Amino acid sequence: MRTLSLVFFLLSLTFCGKDKQEFAIQIALPSDPAQLDPLFCTDLTCQKLARFLHQGLFQLEKNTYISPWIQNSEKRENPTEEILVVQLRSTAPPIGDIHFSFTRLIQESYPRKEDYRFLKSVQLLSPSALEFRFQKGTSESEWKEKFSLPFASIIGKKEWEQNTLKTYGDYKLIEWKKNEYINIVLQNKESKNLPESIRFLILPQSTTSLFLYRKSKLDAFKLSDFLLSIPEATSQFTLTKKGRSVQYVTINQTNPCFDIHFRTALNLSIPREVIIKKLLENHADLTYGPIPIPYLEKLNLHLKINDITYNKEKAISELKLSKCYPNILTKEIDFRMRGDDENQTKGRAIRQALAEIGLNIKLRPMEKAPLYKENGEGKGDLTLLTWYSDYDSVWNFLDPVFHPDKIGNGGNRSFYQNQIIGSILNKPNRNLSDAKQVIEIVSKEKPWIFLWSIQENYLVSKDFLRYNELADYL
Repeated sequence: MRTLSLVFFLLSLTFCGKDKQEFAIQIALPSDPAQLDPLFCTDLTCQKLARFLHQGLFQLEKNTYISPWIQNSEKRENPTEEILVVQLRSTAPPIGDIHFSFTRLIQESYPRKEDYRFLKSVQLLSPSALEFRFQKGTSESEWKEKFSLPFASIIGKKEWEQNTLKTYGDYKLIEWKKNEYINIVLQNKESKNLPESIRFLILPQSTTSLFLYRKSKLDAFKLSDFLLSIPEATSQFTLTKKGRSVQYVTINQTNPCFDIHFRTALNLSIPREVIIKKLLENHADLTYGPIPIPYLEKLNLHLKINDITYNKEKAISELKLSKCYPNILTKEIDFRMRGDDENQTKGRAIRQALAEIGLNIKLRPMEKAPLYKENGEGKGDLTLLTWYSDYDSVWNFLDPVFHPDKIGNGGNRSFYQNQIIGSILNKPNRNLSDAKQVIEIVSKEKPWIFLWSIQENYLVSKDFLRYNELADYL
């Protein structure tokens, strides 16, 4: 039945050119977003759509945080809090919508709430002025950074109360048909570098996307590793993004058998270079712990040597030192991942490596929603996941994925608890020396099987390339 549905879907798109005429650009997404409420924008699909739909008081441009909506700002002295008063421009969203959106950050419960603990209150001072009160010691760079993230985006209060979504980004939402498509149109018609309308098609399989691309029914989609060698993937029509992601396997820290020797054994058992070369066709980069090496090279941190190079004999020796050896060899270890072909292929390669040191690994492919839900509940022993940075900062690779107060769906999916790291991540003025300390601690304790940073490759059409700014949104 599912096969027949797919056939009819493809036929309808093949013989009906109307959709392509109605929408200037069509882009494939591998899955529906969990939702489009910016407070809960934690999955990759939502993060990508947020770039089109949402905007906050600040945005990052050329390593500087700017605000097109703030006319001027003033810091006021206070012994117990940091106080900032901002005067809004006439082009800003209604002040009631801004106040409502920031009030939600304070009052509601959401996965990234810990990131906004520094925000104590927001008050209306006049029809064009707002007062923000921050935790004492909060730096300007921190609140600007956090105010630029999707979670702090501005939405319409009246519309929200009517169960609709009004956004203030470059595009507005027109229609969302679950598991089929999402339609958006440009809000600022003056922009010449962005298409007037975009339809996002929900297409879990990249082979389906390729079929539609070849029929000129699709303008952009992410290439799976096994499609990188197709004739269409020339340098002209392939866009590559590097250093934005980390693929890893969580090691569930709630299991007492998974001690440091066990975790070290798992890390030493993975032939990363071989998998990158043969399976990923060299379209991935190694990491130092949780940080992509291409990203790390820009920071010049002079980190300690962290050798997790493949060493089967050493891995077996470490496994023998673990708390539950030898019983761990007979225990079935639950290894979960997304059920698409690409993730299952990587999962099988990792399972084989773990089996070679004597572990009994059960591979469990799952749909995205139950995988994330159950992982957030602490279920599963090992889970193959990918972390995509939602802003350009080394802290985005460290917090929230290792913060002890953000376990489960908050980002820390291995349930890793280290209060030293928590105290560093909670500092109001963190610096690169602090980042170095966190990276070295995490790399030593190995709450993950550190894998690689996948390169994101997108196949795009001539129509897509007409819009100069569009590539930045992928």
